[in-house]
Amino acid sequence: MTPRAILTPRTEPVGTDGFTLRERSWKREADKHVAALNALLAERGAPIRFAFPAPVAVPFEGPGPDEAYAGAAPLDDELADVLALSTALLQAARAGTDDVADERELLLRRAALLDRLALAAPHDATAQSRAIREAHILMTFDVVHHCGRGPFAADSIEADGAGGPRAYVRQEYAAWHAPIAPGEGI
Repeated sequence: MTPRAILTPRTEPVGTDGFTLRERSWKREADKHVAALNALLAERGAPIRFAFPAPVAVPFEGPGPDEAYAGAAPLDDELADVLALSTALLQAARAGTDDVADERELLLRRAALLDRLALAAPHDATAQSRAIREAHILMTFDVVHHCGRGPFAADSIEADGAGGPRAYVRQEYAAWHAPIAPGEGI
């Protein structure tokens, strides 16, 4: 008697539907869970429904670093500006005259500064994670305060994908750095 070949994900035959037997059973289970979730959502009157597989994040088509940071101040000047903005915002908060626009500018410029520092040190994991963290802080602020000038919103599916938070910062920095057309900012 010959030993039976063990099926692995690489050796398992694929059916006419494009799934292996194992994947088909996973899909059946996922469909059961999605159906139960949709029934619960319908019962509660929610306007959304889920489908399997879940939608895949669309790549972010924002400006690249060269385009976004064209004309930006050198890193050391930008750091000095961010520190000055931070100090001014702290003094304004103590005096009770702080402004949401000033806070957003600080968050945007700080996120852009950390993105530029991470671009300058691509193998520094700490710089990369700090840039992503600051990008998420800016995105959260923009969602809460309904801010943002770029074509993709902070809570869009494009900004949620890999590289999306930092691409969002670049989009917003390029939009902030560009002059506002007459009558647009009213």
